[in-house]
Amino acid sequence: MRGWYHDHDREGLPPGLAKRDQLPPGLERQLRVRGTLPPGLRKRMMPCPEEMERQLPPPPVGCAHVVIGGHVVLVNRSSYVVLDIFHFER
Repeated sequence: MRGWYHDHDREGLPPGLAKRDQLPPGLERQLRVRGTLPPGLRKRMMPCPEEMERQLPPPPVGCAHVVIGGHVVLVNRSSYVVLDIFHFER
């Protein structure tokens, strides 16, 4: 995933991965593994780019890879529990 991210310039990145879409510090603290996404972060969920999704292992049943403020997050679709987070930094 890191290679895919670095191969794409900021202007070509989907909105959830572009630098301008970084989370404010208050929301960033709420994004944690085994935590439940609060409504403010649920609104920011975007589908993972298809190119990147093809490079990831398939998510468990009932889960999805989503992009939230520059992070790829593995989340349970019904309970919004975060199973894993991949952070991107330039």
